[in-house]
Amino acid sequence: MVGSQTEHSNRTGSATAMRDSALWALIAATTYFFMTTATIALTSDGRNPATVWPSDAVILALLLSRARRDWPALVLAGWLGNLLANGITRGWVPGIVLFGAINLGQTLIAAQILRSSWGLRKARSGQGVLANGRTITRFLLVCGLLMPAIGAGVGTLVSALTYGQAPGAAFIRWYASNALGFVIFTPFFKSLFDGSYARALEGQSRAGMLRGTALFALHVGVTLLVFGQTKVPLLFLLFPTLLLLSFGLGRLATQAGVMLVAVIGALAALHHTGPMALIQHGGPFSVLPDLAAFEALCFQVFLAVLMCTALPVATIVASRAEARNLLGAREELLRLIMAHSPDAIIGLDGDGICRWADGPLLDYTGQVPDALVGLPIDAIVALAGLDLGQLLRDSARDEGGLRTVELRPVGRGHLTLEASLRMAPSVPGQTVGSVITLRDITVRKARELAISRRIETDDLTGVLNRAGFRRRLARAIEFATDNPGRPLTLALFDVDHFKAINDTHGHPAGDAALVEIARRLLAGTREEDVVGRLSGDEFAILLRCGMGTARAICERIVRTISADPIVVVGSVVVLSSVSCGIAELRPGMSREALFDSADFALYEAKRSGRNGVRAVA
Repeated sequence: MVGSQTEHSNRTGSATAMRDSALWALIAATTYFFMTTATIALTSDGRNPATVWPSDAVILALLLSRARRDWPALVLAGWLGNLLANGITRGWVPGIVLFGAINLGQTLIAAQILRSSWGLRKARSGQGVLANGRTITRFLLVCGLLMPAIGAGVGTLVSALTYGQAPGAAFIRWYASNALGFVIFTPFFKSLFDGSYARALEGQSRAGMLRGTALFALHVGVTLLVFGQTKVPLLFLLFPTLLLLSFGLGRLATQAGVMLVAVIGALAALHHTGPMALIQHGGPFSVLPDLAAFEALCFQVFLAVLMCTALPVATIVASRAEARNLLGAREELLRLIMAHSPDAIIGLDGDGICRWADGPLLDYTGQVPDALVGLPIDAIVALAGLDLGQLLRDSARDEGGLRTVELRPVGRGHLTLEASLRMAPSVPGQTVGSVITLRDITVRKARELAISRRIETDDLTGVLNRAGFRRRLARAIEFATDNPGRPLTLALFDVDHFKAINDTHGHPAGDAALVEIARRLLAGTREEDVVGRLSGDEFAILLRCGMGTARAICERIVRTISADPIVVVGSVVVLSSVSCGIAELRPGMSREALFDSADFALYEAKRSGRNGVRAVA
């Protein structure tokens, strides 16, 4: 069933594609026939080449707009339209068969070159053929020089054999008419066939439509003024109006504007009016012996200059307008992202001056982003209460690297921020700048601390476990080493006869005794001291004081533990005691050496009768 549906869908798609191809082929044949008939009738005597030949441009535009599978039908349709039009206007002579082959052959080769791998990747689908200065230059070379010259060479030979035309004059007129037809009409028809004009009109507002209509009306009026009189050479007036179209409406309007000049100018040439009629024919300027042919050549040269000037300008303007629109869209997207981003960003130039700032800076620093723009980094640090000194120093030493620190803004102790700074790479003689990013990591930091506490906490007693205590001790030793004169003392505690409590009263009673002893150890220490459980019945205290104070604290703890029962089992009151050994950190002493010294003192306390404190001599 599924296979039948797929086969039916494929047949339907193929039938639709065939109907679509046939429709475009019909459009190609019809358009080519009527344009060729009108061109020959209006700009040729039936024997000479026409002044402007727009028919091939229609086929080229279709080839550039349609898939390659449609090309054979389009070329055949164009050839049939050419044959029929030439037969009606020039007469049915054998040469007209070759005329069509020459016209459609040069058109097909031009399309193949423009959509070959020589061009951009998009050009292979016809999308980017006339989209930028590079492709426009390629288009002008191929369609304005190469293919018309080849076609004119072959066409001149056929014209000489068919009508006895002089090769020199026939070559010039054939080349000029084909080149102008390609260059002037192809961009317009391609934009028409691929829907660019329809999309442009749909996207226009009412004000835009009125402005476009006014600019086109001005251009048409100036064009009629230029070609409607033969007293003053006003050709220069067409350049400003085309520039207005280029800057005001873009590339599509320029293409249509040049085409209007070509049509109106060609019609004026038929009636020998316009600036071309003012040209003196003779002397060194008599390239062609016939006055009408010479005026037509001058008009062709003018159109070529006009098109080669206006089209690249319009393309560049359109490309820059598209770039500005894309940049504006990206800036708006960036603004929206930053407005909802958890990150605050401060951008600094090479001199350390804030050039832009965005994000939740008000929540993090109490300052709105605009208040930081224009301030040097030192002022921002002071104003926002950010301790970025170490971050700036580290990043300055490692240009281009990323440095990150954690900090708490002044006056916002509930926040923990992660500040990152990356220096932009320098160019010779200039520092580009840097970017500071602030991110709220309060929740993450609290979660990390909670996980760390769980990992480092003894499940039974709630004090630090062996690994957690050793890490704290290592950090404390490192700090004391870097800060001479800061005393540090380690006290090791061992529960006396703890095995007897387990054996006599059971392990639950033993666990309860350990919990109570840990509670009394915590109660007997200060906030800066650290309490940990190293093994089953062995505890440790890290005391940030000298030997004398540490000994007094430990003796008080020993008395507190032995004075009152540590657990009650039914009606039985269980008493216990602890032995303690203490050792003070000396210069150059390692963690293991400190542990060994305290452990030796603990051994002496237990050997001396327990329930007491011994210190390393």
